[in-house]
Amino acid sequence: MTARIACADLTGAEQACVDGESALAEGDTTDAERHFRRALALVPVPVEADATGDADGAPGDGATGGDAAGRARLAARAWTGAGRVRLARGEVEGAEADFERAHGLRPAAAGPLHWLGCAAAHRGDLAAAERHLTASLACAVPHSRSLVQRAYVHARAGRPDAALSDLRAAALAGPLDDEARWVVAALSGRSPREVSLRLRRAALTSLAGPGGGGGQRQAERGGERWRRAAERWGRAGALIDAARGVDPRPWPFAPLYAVTLVRSGRRASAVALLGDAVRHDPADHRVTHTLAVALLNSPVEEGCCTWERCVAAWAAVLHDAGFWEHVRTAAARRYGVPVEPALVPDLRAGLREVLERRMPDDDTAARVAPGPLLQREADAAKLLAAVGGFPSAGGGAPLICGPLRIAELGRTTEFGAFAAAREAAVADTLTAAREAAIAGTGAPSGSTSPPGGVAGSSPSGTPGTLPPHHPSLTYAFSELGFAQLLLGQGKAVDALAALAELRCSGCRARGGPGAGAVCEPGCARFDELNPGYAGLPDKHRRLALDARGLALEARLSMGRSELGSPRPDFGAAAAYWRRALVHSRELDRYRETQTAIVDMALGAAREAHRAGRLSLAVDTLDMTRSVIGANERGRLEGQLARVLADRGISVANDAEALLDQPAADLRRSVAFNPHLLRAQVSLGAVLRGLALARWSSGSLSGARATLREAIDQLTAALTHFPDDPYLEEQREAAVADLDHVMWQPDESEQ
Repeated sequence: MTARIACADLTGAEQACVDGESALAEGDTTDAERHFRRALALVPVPVEADATGDADGAPGDGATGGDAAGRARLAARAWTGAGRVRLARGEVEGAEADFERAHGLRPAAAGPLHWLGCAAAHRGDLAAAERHLTASLACAVPHSRSLVQRAYVHARAGRPDAALSDLRAAALAGPLDDEARWVVAALSGRSPREVSLRLRRAALTSLAGPGGGGGQRQAERGGERWRRAAERWGRAGALIDAARGVDPRPWPFAPLYAVTLVRSGRRASAVALLGDAVRHDPADHRVTHTLAVALLNSPVEEGCCTWERCVAAWAAVLHDAGFWEHVRTAAARRYGVPVEPALVPDLRAGLREVLERRMPDDDTAARVAPGPLLQREADAAKLLAAVGGFPSAGGGAPLICGPLRIAELGRTTEFGAFAAAREAAVADTLTAAREAAIAGTGAPSGSTSPPGGVAGSSPSGTPGTLPPHHPSLTYAFSELGFAQLLLGQGKAVDALAALAELRCSGCRARGGPGAGAVCEPGCARFDELNPGYAGLPDKHRRLALDARGLALEARLSMGRSELGSPRPDFGAAAAYWRRALVHSRELDRYRETQTAIVDMALGAAREAHRAGRLSLAVDTLDMTRSVIGANERGRLEGQLARVLADRGISVANDAEALLDQPAADLRRSVAFNPHLLRAQVSLGAVLRGLALARWSSGSLSGARATLREAIDQLTAALTHFPDDPYLEEQREAAVADLDHVMWQPDESEQ
């Protein structure tokens, strides 16, 4: 009976060891420790040590024997397992104590000696590690990993020849794992590319190691799982970092290695790896997207995130057609329904909104706050995408990005030439279209300008070749991009403020507030900040002129906005437009600017007229007339004559209103346009009514003077409208009224 119980205990202990080793192989140290402790509890403390030299953990070790040797083998096996658990947790001293117990039970076994060598190597005692591993190899059944582990010890001790000899011997006994292969490659003097490849392979293998895949134990606890995962990621990251040190050239599958580095806590290394990959292939949206995510989630204090790099990466992603095609394909595969291309604009807008919320309101270290910077970059990338992208240096896919990415890639000079060519092509197309339109209408060339604004100057320096608010590629890829963006959003005041300072921080510090708004001619950062102008011979002058052109447009827009407000400040509007005219003289665009101002004023006056706000229409036209030169006043005065006539007639028809103001309006109307028959007839009638009012008030002299004015006015009107019955009737009535008044006694004369 006692023998049967002892046999059952030994069988249970052996099964516990098997279960513990299985758990340890899968990375579950908690479960493994429980099984090994159970095995030790089932095996009585042996009295004798076993002198056999078989390795621990061999199948059938201590199977059913009830003798002391069987108990010793099982106990040694359990103590070895318990020590391996401690070693996996970093408890080196406790692990060595457990291995010593196992070695004491089985002095001739290779297993305890092997693990004693590993523990000594963990402590840094390389001499002891070599001694134990050599002893393990001298056993009757050597441990299968002792040669490889001793090779690592030799390598750490600075004995590469001995390490290589051990690894070659181990390779004869069986295939090496990926860790050993990269060490062989490094010690054999293989090329950096091969060593790096071996290191990366070992890194990926370590991620799929114990507890890393689908075979992970269901009973594995959360804390244990995360600890083991962190260890695997840490080891993989260290290997990839080592591979970067051996071969820093760009690798394929950079996003995969970058994610591994991030998970291992090496975020700065991941960003550096992705940065190199982006420079190698900037059109690869997978690399750019991974870099954008890494930068967005990188704490600034770690030194691996600058908002400008983050913004540059996200702007490129937002308008990359390949990226959105990948998003659609992945979503369709995940949800099992087609994702239409029409959804992409909404998806892009949603992503941009999320990014803007993630950006800080202000960054003291940044030249421009990240939010506006993202808007400028994204709009520039959109504009570049609309023209087919910027050709890649190696002839690959076109590059879609903003100015920050162009500067980061060091391609500012090439982009300046590209932008100039694009703008020249657009200018030629528009010029041809304008000439064709002029030829079709028979209008003289240069007689009209696009309504509502002033054209921006083209990159060739020729004024007036681009339509108003044309989204210029040159402007977008420069410091003018912020002003262009704000103008497009209807924020002319902010746009004007953005144009006040276009210098880099160095030029600003050297020049002070009194200097020009553009960087000095020798500034090294000019091309970086203004890729659209880079490489052009007169780039500083051109930027200054184009800035003045945008300032002109901003001031025109401010004047138009003032007129559209519920209670316009005509003095402010006049000031804006006078300043715009000053800019236009500097740009040799005075005539077209005048035309644009008159167009805006006429439009505002028509709106007010239609709304019945006749006084607002009159004031708008009067203000504009005070600003505009004589060559454009004819259009204003024709409209002003009609509005004054309408206001004069409207007030005169009010029975309770005095006629002095209607008379004044109609006099001005007739003066501006004597060919307006309605004004001429109405003025005659109003003057007769005004004379009657003055006579009724006792002023015969005033009545006589007014009637004489009426007769003169009607006589002059008849020269423009001879034989007009209404004018003749009014004149005859005025003459009769004057004759009647002349015979009346004037009390003041008596």
